[in-house]
Formats: sequence, structure tokens, C-alpha cells
Amino acid sequence: MRKKISESIWAKTFISILALLVVCCIIIYGMVMIFLPKNYQTELESQATSDFQDLAEILERNGIEDSSDHLIEFSMKNNASVEIKDENGNDAFSVNFAEINNDKLPSAASPSVTFSTAFVQNGQTYQLFAIVSLVAVKQSYEILIKLVPFIAAVILLISVLGAFICSRYFSKPLVNICGVARRLTKLDMTWKCDVSRKDEIGVLASSLNEMSARLSNALDSLQRANEQLQLDIEKEREQEKQRIDFFTSVSHELKTPIAILKGELEGMIYQVGEYKDREAYLRHCVKTVNDMENIVKEILSAARMGGNDFQLVRSDLNISQMLQKCCQRVKGRMEDKQMVLHLNIQPDFHYEGDGRLLEKAFSNVIGNAAAYSPKKAAVFVTLQNKVLCVENTGVHIDREDLKRIFTPFYRADKSRSRNSGGSGLGLYITKMILDHHGIPHKMENTENGVQFTANFSKPEQEDKQTK
Repeated sequence: MRKKISESIWAKTFISILALLVVCCIIIYGMVMIFLPKNYQTELESQATSDFQDLAEILERNGIEDSSDHLIEFSMKNNASVEIKDENGNDAFSVNFAEINNDKLPSAASPSVTFSTAFVQNGQTYQLFAIVSLVAVKQSYEILIKLVPFIAAVILLISVLGAFICSRYFSKPLVNICGVARRLTKLDMTWKCDVSRKDEIGVLASSLNEMSARLSNALDSLQRANEQLQLDIEKEREQEKQRIDFFTSVSHELKTPIAILKGELEGMIYQVGEYKDREAYLRHCVKTVNDMENIVKEILSAARMGGNDFQLVRSDLNISQMLQKCCQRVKGRMEDKQMVLHLNIQPDFHYEGDGRLLEKAFSNVIGNAAAYSPKKAAVFVTLQNKVLCVENTGVHIDREDLKRIFTPFYRADKSRSRNSGGSGLGLYITKMILDHHGIPHKMENTENGVQFTANFSKPEQEDKQTK
């Protein structure tokens, strides 16, 4: 029998939990039997003391005759005998409800507490005596004694049931794993593990510990490598798609001004029609070349920020002054369109970032607000509580256009006319700058127009390239 128990994790768990539950329950009930009557007696004595003091005050204030009801109430409430004697030792009043209940008490003596005090009435001193019988304490203890057989049966039942459930809960998975382990150990594998236990845990350890560790590590490594490979593949595909889209857009953006420039130059060379006026069209050609130069600069800037070796040059910046400077640059353009600029910029807001890039991002956003608003519109530039808002009124952007507003070379103007907008790289570059700084941003329609928001108080995780 002892050998079977030593070789069974279920038997050992059952016996251990059973013994622990029984001992704990017995200790707890024993503590209840010891401390409950004592605490109860202390409470009763405290209550009787308080009631006796109140009774003495009532007697001294009202006298014996007018306080008879209080004397009887005290005797009944506290199961007490009360006597009042005058200066000569004669009984002036007595009541004994403790004696009335004596026939109901067991033969053994109940604990009691005695009180006495003196009070003066009509110039005469009286002695007040009270004996409070704490019969309730003895009764509570006897009730606990009577409940011992029932409590013992309940303890045993709960302990057996709890030990059975717990032992089955903990040991059943181990027994199942043990059966699997025995089947696995029949394979030709070089597993070694020295264990001294003879139960199911020992069998599990000897057959599976080393194999499980190595196999688990190998599978985890393979899974991580596979997941990383999938991520790298998806990332490479996305980057390749972005590169293709980028170069396609670049070719499209440069093709138009090159064609214009070529046509105008050929017209001037062959002096065709209106192109005989070379002075006028040479100026137009220079303007076209300048537009191409700006596009190339923006392309190079976007390509540089998208490179793996790109790093921010951070320094302490006064964002408030930077915004004031950017707004000053577009004032002339806004005055030409009879637009109104409203500024609400908190003073001396500082941020750690790349000043050259952030100034470019702010200029792009504020410049777009001025360029794409109708005449007599209003532009609101607000910086409060670390949140920048740039809102221009009188215009809205379609929902589909909003989704792609930060896409390179994307313009909401479907005609893609140079007169109605830039290259389409401004907001894309702005997005890259803010992403590198970890600044959340968005573009959305409002009731009055379009609003750009950038939150400097909730930095996101920076791109790995900026670390």
C-alpha cells in the first residue's frame, strides 16, 4: 500500500490536501471556540458597564421612585439583580431578573460581573449594587460544543470532496502526459535525464524534459524566423510598390514640363507663329525650368528622408516663434486674395526636434491653407496645450481624397494643373517629417473648412531609421 502511494501522484496529492484541509478547519473552529466566548463576554461587560453608569446618573437626577422603570429595564436588559441601600444598610429598592431566569440556566455557574456606586438624593447617600449574569456567554460556548459532531462531519465531508477535486484537477493532466511520454520514449531518440522520483512526474521528466526543451526551442525559433521572414517579405513588397509608384509619379510629373519646354524651344528655333517672340517664351521656359528644379529638390528631399541612413538633427526649438515666422511668409499671398489670418499661438512652446525639417513641414501646411482657400477666406493657426491646428475655411475635401491626401504626387485637383497646386509632394514630405519625429497628425473636414492637426504631447514610437 505504501509503495502504491509513493508511486502515485494522485494518491499523494489527495492525502496531502485532505490532511491540510482537516487540520486547517480544526484549528479555525478551535480558535472560534476559544475567542468567540471571550470576545462576547468582553462586549457584554462593556455594554453592562455603560448601562450601569447611565442608570446611576438617572437615579441621582430623578430619584429612586421616578427611576423605577429604568431600574427594571436595566435588570431585564442585562439579566441582573439590582439593590439600593440607604446609609443604614436598609433596602430601598431591589429587583432581580437574574433569579427569575435561574431555573433556565444549567447547574454550572455562569460568569457574572458586579457593579457598585453611590448617589445622593434629598441629602441622603444611597448605595447602588448590581450583579450582571453573563449567561449568554455560557450559552454560546455550550452551543459551540453541541455543534462539534455536526461541524466535524461537515469538515470531513468538505475535506474529502475538496481533496478529491483538487487532486484530480492537478494530477489528471500529468497522468495523461505520462501516457504520451511512454509512447514517445519508444522512438529512437537520444533523450537523457537523471531523476530520482518514481511517480508520474519522474516519468514525465525522464522522457520529455530534454526533448521538450530542445524541440520547443527549435519550433519557437523556426516560428519566429518564419514570421519575421513573412514580415520582411511584406515590407519589401510594400516598399517595392511604393518605389514603383513613386518613380511612376516622378516620370509623370517631369514629363509634362519637359514636353512643354521642348515644344516652346522648338517653336522658338523654327520661329513658328507666336513663338517668334522669343523674349516672352524664354521667360516662360525659365519659369518651367524653375518648376522642374523645385520638383527635383522635393524628390531628392523625400528620397533622402526615406533612406536607411537618415537621422534627425535634434535641438531645442521654439515652436511658437517658428509658426509666427511661417505665417509671416504667407501674409503677402493672403493679402492678395483678401484673406484673413487669425493667430492663437501660446508663447514660448519648446520642442526637441529638427528645426529645418519642422519649419518646412509648418510652411507646407500653412502655405497649402493659403493656396487652396478661396478669396476672402479665413485661416486659423492655433497652438494650445501642445496641439497645433491649421484650419482654412471656404473649402472641403472629398472623403476619398482625404484618405490619400498624404500620398506622394497626389492632388485633389483632378486636372493636376500647375496653376491650382504644387507638385503633390508637400504633404507627403510633411507626413515623413512628422513621422520621423513621432508626432501624430491628421487632416479632416470641419464645419467651416479643412483642418490639419498635429499633437506634440503624444509622441508615437519613432521610426527605426531615426534611432
